[in-house]
Amino acid sequence: MPKKTERILRGMITLYILRLLIDQPRHGYELEKLINEKLEYRLPEGSIYIILKYMIQKQLISAETIKNNKGQLVKKYHITEKGKEFFINHEKPLMAVRKVIDELLQVISQIKYH
Repeated sequence: MPKKTERILRGMITLYILRLLIDQPRHGYELEKLINEKLEYRLPEGSIYIILKYMIQKQLISAETIKNNKGQLVKKYHITEKGKEFFINHEKPLMAVRKVIDELLQVISQIKYH
């Protein structure tokens, strides 16, 4: 995947992770599964954990290590107040992008199939 495509997708995944964590804390595997289902696209192996590490460094999320019901140690991720603010601050850019995405996809389809 080209670097620019990765960057765009990483930004959207970051926002989608925050959106999922607003509902409830989740572990990495659960986040990866939900994102793959939503995108109908498989993330590169381990990339979710790179994004989560970046988000922790930026203080958008926090992590706690807990034991799951199988006795395994897993990290559960929580959104922080800074993460909520970051998410809310993307409302206007997302609204602007939404206005052009459908048009861009339509033109791509016209080019590909005509």
